[in-house]
Amino acid sequence: MEEGEDISFEELQQVGEEKLAFDSSAYEVNSGACKECGGKLIKVVENRNVLDGMLTFHVIKMRCDQCGKEYLDLDQAEKYDFALILEKAIKQRNLNVLASKIQN
Repeated sequence: MEEGEDISFEELQQVGEEKLAFDSSAYEVNSGACKECGGKLIKVVENRNVLDGMLTFHVIKMRCDQCGKEYLDLDQAEKYDFALILEKAIKQRNLNVLASKIQN
């Protein structure tokens, strides 16, 4: 059967179901190449301190060793976004912004 070829209902019924399992580390990015320059990505940890160091966010980034561009996976991007919102709310002393973000 060729890719994109239509199959009959009978052929479709003969296709077996397959179950796949992934461990939790399958979604982590540990290496790669930069989309901008093709350089090697290295893993770095950025520590963001909030409330004069009372709270620290450890954000894991992939940084290009040639151009310096940084990439985040979805979990780390959400963590980084929350840290920035928290810093902004504390600076503005507007805790309503913080409370609404926590509720979401």
